[in-house]
Amino acid sequence: MEEKMLNPFMPSFGRFPKIIIDQQEALTDYLTGLQTHDAKYQTSLVYGTRGSGKTVFLLNVQRSLEKLDNWIFIRLNNGQGNLLFQLMHGLQRAAGISLVDLLKNVKSLNIMGNGITWQAFQESQQIDYDEYISILLSRLKKQGKSILIGIDEIEISDDVRAFGSEYQTLIGDEYDISLLMTGLPSRISEVQNDNTLTFLLRSNRIYLSPLDEETITASYEKAFTKGKREIDFMVLDEMSRAVKGYAYAFQTIGYYAWRFSQESLQLDEEVLKQTIEATKKDLFRNAYERMYMDISNFINAMIKAGTNRVTTKQLQDILHKPINYISVYRARLLDDQLITSPERGVVQLALPFFAEFVEKSNLEHLA
Repeated sequence: MEEKMLNPFMPSFGRFPKIIIDQQEALTDYLTGLQTHDAKYQTSLVYGTRGSGKTVFLLNVQRSLEKLDNWIFIRLNNGQGNLLFQLMHGLQRAAGISLVDLLKNVKSLNIMGNGITWQAFQESQQIDYDEYISILLSRLKKQGKSILIGIDEIEISDDVRAFGSEYQTLIGDEYDISLLMTGLPSRISEVQNDNTLTFLLRSNRIYLSPLDEETITASYEKAFTKGKREIDFMVLDEMSRAVKGYAYAFQTIGYYAWRFSQESLQLDEEVLKQTIEATKKDLFRNAYERMYMDISNFINAMIKAGTNRVTTKQLQDILHKPINYISVYRARLLDDQLITSPERGVVQLALPFFAEFVEKSNLEHLA
């Protein structure tokens, strides 16, 4: 009996999918700039809506650098706290220096014997991060190593402020250290505009554009042909259009289409129907609920207009708000990739099935 292929699509957040499309150009540009030490790329921010592929981009960079002898990638977890201690610990491992040897290089600290552990060291409250990190970066520089720090889903906090201030100091001291952070557009904006982190306003911004429909179709066709599916090409076109360029939807639709065609090996209308229903549930639960919370008024007004393309004048009439109010929200939602502007003075929803989600959410709220 022939062994069935594993599903190549992966809709889970924070995982590295087997099929990735439309990131290669941005990835190549970034890695080239980084490795040639172009100052523009030293501090870079990857932004996009939830499910747009930010974490995948970061993982792609990590995998690429791990193949090089002269680069060290250190990933910091924003949810675990104390980014500076995480960085120091990561640099210590990369430099191949023990904690005891590191402390011997610091004359200002009295050590309680050679049995001190990293946990005890962290709790000692005697850490001059600038001094320790400088020692480690100097050691790595002598070894010919360049450092890239990666932080996923950044958001403002006192910890991020402390880390950012130290990072700025290290850049000023001309250490070979770079930073790549990902985040939602609104969170990135908050970090950049914080009083202590305004230097980040000069950062290189990497925009993950919506997926191209032709590339989506070609990727689906290749995957399902390899999976020995008999393809109804009208169904294939409907699947590709349903994605609407959204990376998470691409993975989710592909995942369920593969799953529901596993027995019949037919990519047909029945599989499409089951796929779209399952995809909607995942998109609504896993992505759209979080997006919708604080932009409901503007989105509801767009839906109330009753047309696919909504004019600025229609939004003013529905919301009874001045043009500057509309402009602020319009700019924010464009940056968050929740709407597009196909022409001047016109907006439309960007994400697949989002209007249906909003209507369903409003009905549940009224029930």
